[in-house]
Amino acid sequence: MAIRYWLVVQPFDRALAMVEGGFVQAPWGALEGVEQMRVSDGVVIYCPREVNPDGEPMRSVVQAGYVLDDEPYRAGGRGSSPWRREVQWMREARPAPIRPLRELLDLTRNDRYWGERLRAGWLELSRRDFEIFEDAVRRPSPEPSALGMGLIRDTGLGRAAESSGVERDAEDPYATRF
Repeated sequence: MAIRYWLVVQPFDRALAMVEGGFVQAPWGALEGVEQMRVSDGVVIYCPREVNPDGEPMRSVVQAGYVLDDEPYRAGGRGSSPWRREVQWMREARPAPIRPLRELLDLTRNDRYWGERLRAGWLELSRRDFEIFEDAVRRPSPEPSALGMGLIRDTGLGRAAESSGVERDAEDPYATRF
């Protein structure tokens, strides 16, 4: 069975609870959204607001991950308990506003009313859109510390880059130009 990709819409406070708990659920805990997901499917969380119903607008994707379990389960047993799927979320993620991504995404490009499709609380994404979202929430690599720069100098890694043909700035020989 082919891997599919999903966008789930939740306010930020609920998204944080899902990430901390290692699960995903559709709004109102409905079975409909999560029953279509399968092991290894990709999932992203989009947060239109910080809290519902009147929180500050956020309009950001906040997390990406992959479904781990074979079947949806009910949290807390029977009755009005929400349906969920286990998800392995990224270890570190940062909110990524959707506005700068709009022209790149199949979901939003050339669709002035794309937000209407989010009303159900979940929808299937293209693989390309999932990868754009996943990349957008990934934390950038940290800048090397003074200790790290000292290790680069001491181990000769900077000189190895010079011999590989990478151009260096005369003022800062450890700054790479592409």
